[in-house]
Amino acid sequence: MNHSIRVIAAAWLATQTLGLPVAMAQGNAGDPAQQLAERALAQATPASADSGMSPQRFEDWVREFEERFGQQVGIASDGKTFFSGVANVRVGPTNPSFGKEIALAYERAMFDLQADFIVQNYGRQVSRRLLQVMQDNSTNAEQFDPVELKRARDEGRVGALFDKALTLMDKRLDNELIKEGVPREKLAEMSVEQKKTTFRESLTKDVVTRAVRDMQGLVPVQTRIFTQNTVNGKVTRVGVIAVQSAKTRQFAQDLARQRPTLVKGDPNKLADLLPRNDREYLDEIGLRFSYDERGRPMLISYGRWSLAIAKDWSPARVMSATQIASQQARGLAESAIIEFMNTSIQVDDSKTFGSLSEEIARRVTRIDDGGAKGYEQTREEIGETIDKLFRNARSVAQGSLRGTSVVKRWEQSDDNGVLHVGTVLTWTYAQLDNAQAIDAKPAPSATPQRAGPAQDESRTSRPVNRARDF
Repeated sequence: MNHSIRVIAAAWLATQTLGLPVAMAQGNAGDPAQQLAERALAQATPASADSGMSPQRFEDWVREFEERFGQQVGIASDGKTFFSGVANVRVGPTNPSFGKEIALAYERAMFDLQADFIVQNYGRQVSRRLLQVMQDNSTNAEQFDPVELKRARDEGRVGALFDKALTLMDKRLDNELIKEGVPREKLAEMSVEQKKTTFRESLTKDVVTRAVRDMQGLVPVQTRIFTQNTVNGKVTRVGVIAVQSAKTRQFAQDLARQRPTLVKGDPNKLADLLPRNDREYLDEIGLRFSYDERGRPMLISYGRWSLAIAKDWSPARVMSATQIASQQARGLAESAIIEFMNTSIQVDDSKTFGSLSEEIARRVTRIDDGGAKGYEQTREEIGETIDKLFRNARSVAQGSLRGTSVVKRWEQSDDNGVLHVGTVLTWTYAQLDNAQAIDAKPAPSATPQRAGPAQDESRTSRPVNRARDF
């Protein structure tokens, strides 16, 4: 194998097996063979997956991740466990609220992922089954007791008078009905219904699960926005692959207590971890775990929102709405860091399954002032499948934002014209040191500073982690 092929193969292997950014797999930038390798990598792993990637299912993406990191999702190994979650975006990509719904779908995917983990590892379950069988093959199975005419007539008349009195007196109502063409003899006619179950067979199973637990150090490794086909059309989905390890848990505890940590990793420059332009920020959502230039743990949180600008808005209204959207994005970015520190989760899950088969004999007897006028008898068969689910999940997270700082605010329209607004927040030990130094002595005075047809959505965040990071 010649030098050029070796360079290309090595760069490709580095990005595919370790999940390294392209910049981390480069060698001598002036080497022609290296330039060829860079071009090959740029085509193989585009930062923006909006139109350059073929449609991919969530399950396929998870399987590729497992192959790259050499570990099965959901199975603990070497002190770490990867989890996967997915949620559907409620609206289509041309909807003005599409950006907001992407952010909310990410929140749903993360919440479901956390809830499933808590239930799987700490849940307690109660399961109940009920079987009922009844069959009446008696010779009188379809015989009904005689209708007590006087009692039925009296009870029925009292009930009818009560109903009529809610609007008008009974006599006046009858006159009005006659004027409308109702025969006088029909006004006194009523019917009595009788039912008898001749066969019933049912099986019902109730499964109730409850789990309560604190969770620390869960952090997404990669996210992806999918466009998938269904029998009723296309749907956009947000997929998340997250990890919890001894390192991330320990760092979460140290972060919550605002204390130094013994967790160390390979140093990185923040600029190498962030997207290279505003358009690539459309691919990013959620939290990332990495290490700073001194090898200390750091968090990068991507918050995003969107806004729909009306044509009659003034420029000042546009700027105000944009600032509000940026604040909303910042709030989501901050909450992701707080939830990493420690999240208390409670899940109540109830499922009901069942099958029902029933046969009912029914007789309707017509009576009037003169007595019974006859009856009609029918047989009704009922078959039902029972399938119910109820889940009530709650989470609470609280902590200090000291150590955080805004490193980027961005605005970008996607291919469908939806304006996305984002804020990138980091938590670093350098910023924590700065904040603590401010408390230690008065801060010096500072100079004030100025502040068509829908395109399918398919985006993936930049892989910035190696397997050994966790």
